[in-house]
Amino acid sequence: MTEFVERHAGALQLIFVVGVIGLALLLSISLRPDSSGPAAAARSTDTTVSIVTPVATPFRPSVSLNGVVQARTVTRVIPQVTGRVVKVSPAFRPGASVAKGEMLFTIDPSDYKLAIERTLAEIEAARSELTRLEAEAAAERQIWRGQFPDRKIPDLIARVPQIAAAKARIHSGEAARQAADLALSRTVVRAPFDARILETELDVGQVVGGSAAVGSMFSIDSLEIVVPVSAEQRRLIGPLNGQRVAIITPVTSDGVIDGKLVRAAAALDERTRLGTLYVATDNPDLLTVGEFVTVEIIGEDTPDSYRVPATALTSRDRLWVVEDGRLAGRTVEVLGREAEMAVVRVFDDADGVVALPPANARDGLSVSPRGPGELATVDSDAN
Repeated sequence: MTEFVERHAGALQLIFVVGVIGLALLLSISLRPDSSGPAAAARSTDTTVSIVTPVATPFRPSVSLNGVVQARTVTRVIPQVTGRVVKVSPAFRPGASVAKGEMLFTIDPSDYKLAIERTLAEIEAARSELTRLEAEAAAERQIWRGQFPDRKIPDLIARVPQIAAAKARIHSGEAARQAADLALSRTVVRAPFDARILETELDVGQVVGGSAAVGSMFSIDSLEIVVPVSAEQRRLIGPLNGQRVAIITPVTSDGVIDGKLVRAAAALDERTRLGTLYVATDNPDLLTVGEFVTVEIIGEDTPDSYRVPATALTSRDRLWVVEDGRLAGRTVEVLGREAEMAVVRVFDDADGVVALPPANARDGLSVSPRGPGELATVDSDAN
């Protein structure tokens, strides 16, 4: 036996190796999935997707925008006359409010009162000269008529040019007096409108001139909210017709101020390429220049719109529908959002909108939508 094994050792080893390989092949075949079993059937089945059937309903969008409070114009306070400041109102300080006609500060009026006295004296002198000339002219006319009754008295003898010059001096004196009165009135600087003071650089004893600003203010009624707006938001708002808006600010007790859209800028911002809306309010005293606020605007009504799950959108304006058992892409116009729903303008939804597109979604992908009994209807009450 030993001799046989030794003689045929190589053949026996070959047989053993072949047997092991054969056994491995048999095990591999037995473990291979049955191509005709349930697993194979599952693999060959189309991707299952859940679809919804949207219903057309009206939609009125609400656009929320951020804006900043600004004054249309800021007025620089520049005295029209020169002099030393003798009085400054306590209200002429940064942050204070002043009423129209309220005194801001007073310039020493002494020089301007003297100017009025001087012009009055010049007027009296001119009137006295006029009286003398008119008396002389009357005497000359009487003499002339006695000597030359048939001849017209010359203007020079009748003092005509001298009288005209005296009258001109009187008119000039009156104009100078009015100018002096006006300059005197300007020594008291008053608020030209109901205003709020931004800054001041003035105190008693300071000498002011007719060209240097001593402060700045703005009209309370000129306060408005400047609101940047994108083209998409502008389209939702629709034509401007004085829409009422809600101004949300933490300054007021209830946080909301009524306002209205008054106009839109004629050009886009060169840096941001955004448009600009202007919002006014009947309660500007509740606003502060530079304050950031939120503006809620009710947009233009859209008669027909779809509400679809927000998960249906694979990008900002792209979703999938099932059409004849295959996926088809749709680009939609998003009008707004409501809770977990996206509101879009009505489009061709074919057999239904895919609520949650598969990761391998592509045009023409064969899918198996849920049966009609499982279709979900999304309408305005879905929220």
